[in-house]
Amino acid sequence: MRIAVLSDVHANREALREVELRIRDLSPDAIFNLGDAVGYNADPDYCTRRVAELTDLSVRGNHDKTVADPTNLEWFNEVARSAILWTRQAMSAGGLEILGSLPKGPRVVMDRYLICHGSPMDEDLYITRRTEADRSFAFMNKLSREIRICFYGHTHVPHIIEDKGQALIPPERYHLDPGRRYLINPGSVGQPRDRVPLASFGVLDDEEMVYYHYRVPFPIETAQRKIIAAGLPRMLADRLAAGW
Repeated sequence: MRIAVLSDVHANREALREVELRIRDLSPDAIFNLGDAVGYNADPDYCTRRVAELTDLSVRGNHDKTVADPTNLEWFNEVARSAILWTRQAMSAGGLEILGSLPKGPRVVMDRYLICHGSPMDEDLYITRRTEADRSFAFMNKLSREIRICFYGHTHVPHIIEDKGQALIPPERYHLDPGRRYLINPGSVGQPRDRVPLASFGVLDDEEMVYYHYRVPFPIETAQRKIIAAGLPRMLADRLAAGW
């Protein structure tokens, strides 16, 4: 079985379109979405609907959650708050309904995978240090000995973390050890933050136990013009070109 994994589209229609075309060529058996269809970019309603149509399983992200129910805005910085408020006004009633219906992670999939937005313990927690990774592996172990891989997003940085092993930037092709556990972040479709201004996603072949990491160019200038025309903070346009 081949599973495509997307995260953090963040209302970037241009990036989503290019990723969708690449995924169509790859013909995976299933597509997982790790949350945050909205936020930062200028096409939240389109991306919410399209991600819902494309994917087989989803969890909500922190932006999805807050746009649907803006009760925890104080958690966000000024730029993110501004984008969330703009996004909520730009959404249709149907789009907001889709966001509000997204389940909270983590979700167990096929008894052997876990999908979440931030971390398996806390959907809002960034996995950026070894301590958070170790807590995540402990949570996976307590939940089920059968779970081998947790897919997570939120940081916008692609990563593979081995249980009691190395943490690395994914190469294009990475062989997984079926005897180990892994945390895998596919990176961000719509707002990469690893200084590589290319849309990012992954595909797992669970028969070969190989994870493939893909980077896809998209028309950044078009996305930037739309951000500026919408009246969103200018820095959101600037950061797309630099991949931060």
